Amino acid sequence: MSRTRKLIHGITLLVAGVIALVVMLRSPEFAHGQQLGEGMVRTGTVGIQNDTERQLFWSLICTCGCPRETLGTCTCGTAHERRDALRVALAEGRTIEQIQAAYAELYGAEALAVPPNKGSQRLLYLFPLTAIVLGAGLVIVTLRRWKRRSDEVGAAAAQRSPKAAGPAARDDYDDKLDDELKSLDRE
Repeated sequence: MSRTRKLIHGITLLVAGVIALVVMLRSPEFAHGQQLGEGMVRTGTVGIQNDTERQLFWSLICTCGCPRETLGTCTCGTAHERRDALRVALAEGRTIEQIQAAYAELYGAEALAVPPNKGSQRLLYLFPLTAIVLGAGLVIVTLRRWKRRSDEVGAAAAQRSPKAAGPAARDDYDDKLDDELKSLDRE
């Protein structure tokens, strides 16, 4: 290995090591194996009293550090407090949509279990559809290319050997097979 190649190889390894170190330092929770909600007290039950509460609690995310659970399933203390506050808002006569809007304003749009279907949020619904259409298009284009190549190979083989392109010539084996099949039909 030449001296220049060794130098380039050494620099490449150094850069790769620095990048790996930066990635590890930027995300210590992965390096140390921590999990979301670790050390949280998660006791009690979720007491949902009616369908309105069920619809509301299942549409909002507990943002206390739980692993992205809705208020309808999270049993941490923060979720209990938020459910109590939401019950007060329902008792005041607010609609589910008003409460969801206030919750999203307070905790951010990521606190909604399902993003709202309005404004720029509609793009979120278009991404899966676009990916499906692009994937189907890619499959169709690939299959057409394969078919075209197969046809080109077949045409090239036919030009080299016209006998190979046409139906295969019959031989004694084919005649014997036909006779056997006919005798089976008679029985």
